Amino acid sequence: MACCGQGRAALVLDRASAPQVPAVRGPSVRIEFTQPTAVMIRGPATGRHYQFHPGAETQWVDPRDATSLMRSGYFRLAGD
Repeated sequence: MACCGQGRAALVLDRASAPQVPAVRGPSVRIEFTQPTAVMIRGPATGRHYQFHPGAETQWVDPRDATSLMRSGYFRLAGD
């Protein structure tokens, strides 16, 4: 039988292996969709809809949405 402390240790390991999301500041942050298909995403924090497609892979999004979207692994901060 597993101890409850082992469950907490597993959770800490999962967090450590998750992709690190850089802090974002300001009214918006520019992110890039890294997949070759079109997608419409509803921002989990704001409910705004963001559409990404070939030719329009980057756009400015609310920082609260950017944090969650980048954790998915399908987005990254866009370079200048």
